[in-house]
Amino acid sequence: MRVLHAQAQQLVDSLSARTAVEPWEMSIAAYREAGEKLIALAGDVDERCTVVDFTISVRDGLVTARSYHPLGADTALPGVVYLHGGAFVRGSLDTHDRLCRKLCVRGQLVVIAVAYRLAPEDRFPRAHHDAADATSWVSGHADRLGIDVESLAVAGDSSGGALAASVALASRDGGTPIKAQGLLCPALDATMSSDSVERHRDGPFLTRAALEWAYDMYVPDIDDRRSSLASPLLTQDLAGAPPAVIVSAQVDPVADDADRYGERLAVAGVKVRAHEYEGMPHAFPLLAGVLDAGDHAITVFARGLAALLT
Repeated sequence: MRVLHAQAQQLVDSLSARTAVEPWEMSIAAYREAGEKLIALAGDVDERCTVVDFTISVRDGLVTARSYHPLGADTALPGVVYLHGGAFVRGSLDTHDRLCRKLCVRGQLVVIAVAYRLAPEDRFPRAHHDAADATSWVSGHADRLGIDVESLAVAGDSSGGALAASVALASRDGGTPIKAQGLLCPALDATMSSDSVERHRDGPFLTRAALEWAYDMYVPDIDDRRSSLASPLLTQDLAGAPPAVIVSAQVDPVADDADRYGERLAVAGVKVRAHEYEGMPHAFPLLAGVLDAGDHAITVFARGLAALLT
């Protein structure tokens, strides 16, 4: 049963007044532009950080990135590589700028946001490779970025949460040292086997049909979807994974992805800080300007990561 918080319901009602168009009913360019138009819902711009754009070399090209450094900090700080959500198809440094600023200031963290390449132009596993390569690059340039290399986390929301979890799990094999993973409303199972996919199939903000469309765009090969890279939740052994902060929404098709992953990590002996927000829809932290719970969740997330890193 879907029971939205009153604030969330009010927002849904106000947005429903506009003509609703499914992502497959518009061009990719239009879908991306629609995402950019939601930026104002993320709240005010926190100016208490230094922001710099730059590029990162990855295995077959360059990706753009943006660093956020708390004003006045003169020593190396814990760092977070942040991977934006957007169904693997949209999202940018700008769509998540206000969120990253808040993570930086509230957690006193150096945040490096990465604009990995998007589907359908770049399909699986390109975004995963970009995420892994960019994280490795950040680790290798930690001094230059003002980051304590021994206190590096990887984080992301929605599809970016899947990328973050995959990078975190890969770190167990002797790659880039990751001390923590942070996941906001993560979509962790490309096979869509969680019960919540059906329970909250009509959304809002993410529907079962839109989730399936996103996976069709990024991971068209059904066999690839069963891999632990595409579906971190399906990884057989989670022992030794980095500690996690997981923030989830109750009214969300991927709500159970977060719950199942957190439970499996805990069973494997991994420290988990899990927070589910009652009555909240998918990606609610990106609506922090209009949802009080979204703003609260960002603070909880930022402080939770800081606690794990320090």
